Amino acid sequence: MAKFIQRLVKLKIISFLLLLSPTLALASVPIKNTSIPGGIAVIDFETNHSNPKGYYSNVPLYLQRVKNQHWQALVGIPLLTKPGKKEITIKDFSSRNFEFEVRDYSYTEQHITLKGKKKKYVNPNAAHMGRIKKERPLLSDARKVFSDAALSFGLFDRPVDGVTTSPFGLKRFYNGEARRPHTGLDFAGDVGTPIKAPADGKIILTGDFFFNGNGVFIDHGQGLVSVYIHMNKRLVEPGQLVKQGDIIGTIGQTGRTTGPHLHWVVYLNQTAVNPNLLLGNK
Repeated sequence: MAKFIQRLVKLKIISFLLLLSPTLALASVPIKNTSIPGGIAVIDFETNHSNPKGYYSNVPLYLQRVKNQHWQALVGIPLLTKPGKKEITIKDFSSRNFEFEVRDYSYTEQHITLKGKKKKYVNPNAAHMGRIKKERPLLSDARKVFSDAALSFGLFDRPVDGVTTSPFGLKRFYNGEARRPHTGLDFAGDVGTPIKAPADGKIILTGDFFFNGNGVFIDHGQGLVSVYIHMNKRLVEPGQLVKQGDIIGTIGQTGRTTGPHLHWVVYLNQTAVNPNLLLGNK
């Protein structure tokens, strides 16, 4: 009986560690190496260290153990990155650098016309700028969240079933004025359509923001953060744990939009990457 209890205690301890430690993860994110601006570079390395660390431009990276001593670093590449050789640093028993090459890639253009009340989102007035400046630190801090342990494993599900109306990476022009490239995916949908969490995670920020309208940020661990904006309703609160498939809100047209849709963004090492690269049910 005593031996049985000891075994049970050991099993519980192991299960607890599996939940907490990325180094003991039983499943990894099986994505393809897409080393282009807005893509994800997958860099393989070997180590027998139990908890290595990785950095790109001094920002911590998502690391996953694939099998035994075989590890991978997943590196989000900023959309404005110029082609050429880049490098990451892996720290285990020592500090090592690994090179990778970013290939050139051209995204298409999109021209959008905002009319009536929506024109305020092209050139905000002083009052709106004051609000925007107050919101920036909140949004920036949410993108920079880094949890040591992975909170979800495996590929993402689609948050909604609607068709993609605007792909990732579009060079956008509002009323003829150039703006930042499109850093997410837009999905069509009627107001009130449920939005599902694509993977397990923790809600780290919700709110009504000037450009984004109603938004929700989910931390999936190790710098992997997903964002849902222009929502009609938010159905979750900061600190809440969600499971893949849980309803987190509904589609709306709040903020800078021309109609109801979901704008979905995925950040990896504080960088917006193409969400399609993480989808398992494209």
